[in-house]
Amino acid sequence: MIIELEKGKNYAVRFYYKDCFGRQKRPYKSGFPTKKAAQLWELQEKARLEGENISSEKMTFGQLKKHWFESLKLKNASPKTIEKYEQYLSYVSEYLDHLPLQKINERVLGKIIEMHRSSPCTCNEIRKPVRAAFNYAIKKRWVRENPFYFVDMPTYKPKKYPAYDFDDMRELFSCMKAANSKLYIPTLCACFFSATREEVCALQETDISRMKNGKYRISLDKAVITVKGHSTIKTQKTENRRRSFIVSEAFYQELHSFKTTNGIMSPFVCCNRNGSNIQPNTISTHFAKFIEQNGLKYTTLHKLRDAFANGCKRLGIDLDTTFRMMGHSSYKVTAEHYASADDVLIDNAMTRIEKELLSVV
Repeated sequence: MIIELEKGKNYAVRFYYKDCFGRQKRPYKSGFPTKKAAQLWELQEKARLEGENISSEKMTFGQLKKHWFESLKLKNASPKTIEKYEQYLSYVSEYLDHLPLQKINERVLGKIIEMHRSSPCTCNEIRKPVRAAFNYAIKKRWVRENPFYFVDMPTYKPKKYPAYDFDDMRELFSCMKAANSKLYIPTLCACFFSATREEVCALQETDISRMKNGKYRISLDKAVITVKGHSTIKTQKTENRRRSFIVSEAFYQELHSFKTTNGIMSPFVCCNRNGSNIQPNTISTHFAKFIEQNGLKYTTLHKLRDAFANGCKRLGIDLDTTFRMMGHSSYKVTAEHYASADDVLIDNAMTRIEKELLSVV
């Protein structure tokens, strides 16, 4: 309803609607110079209010994404995680965003997967965020079941490379130190602290403190987060990720060997030759090139966490200590995905079993 307050002067708008609690409301606004401006505001305001109370039959996948991302931000989800979800959902946006949730079924999703069936990795990237979005819709009672549960997915088997053993790590250290590579210190941090690229790049001199017994405590409580090309150093999101290590004077000096050799003054422990901190993507790119150029066994900086877990297992370090040093969210991740038994461990186990059983025969 549009009201003309004074002929030729201005207009006011009032209309009625019911909010999500069933209460009747009547928004009112005045001061519009023309009737057309008043009508435009009324249309926009009605659309906004209807969007808040939209029914499950009318809600589109695009609206679901908006609500889901807002909930992730409320839960303090990592900006990097949200960026990845947005990237993966870009594969399906043009097909799903305009469709109501009730019309998205396994046949529609199956067609999308069929388009990318030649790349099982891409299919897997699509499945994860879409399933998560529909799980959120189930939680909100907008849908009753997740249509992705009924979609046939191509088998995705990522390539598995054997983890580095102690000999491999010593060879890697030797090559990097001989080449005076800036990757030497990040590699030390990955092998000794099970540090990720993001943690390595954020490590600063202020994170290292001298203890009374002459040793040093190194705290890994920050990480570099790069979102849409902009990098920031943030405190670790979960308590498990904030961990500390105690090292000797000799290892402290080794952590500074690159800076000492090149006369670098920098607040960052891992840095470029000009003293600036290294970016995570730079580490990945240069690390891959270094491995290839030197003919070393394939690995990545992140896969050195596998080597750390296997090394702990071979040395007899208990699972609880390994779990806390790696900063995982649960023991299951440490036990199943990282510290898997390798040939050396199996060989040692079989030798002990043979010794016990054959000695009786």
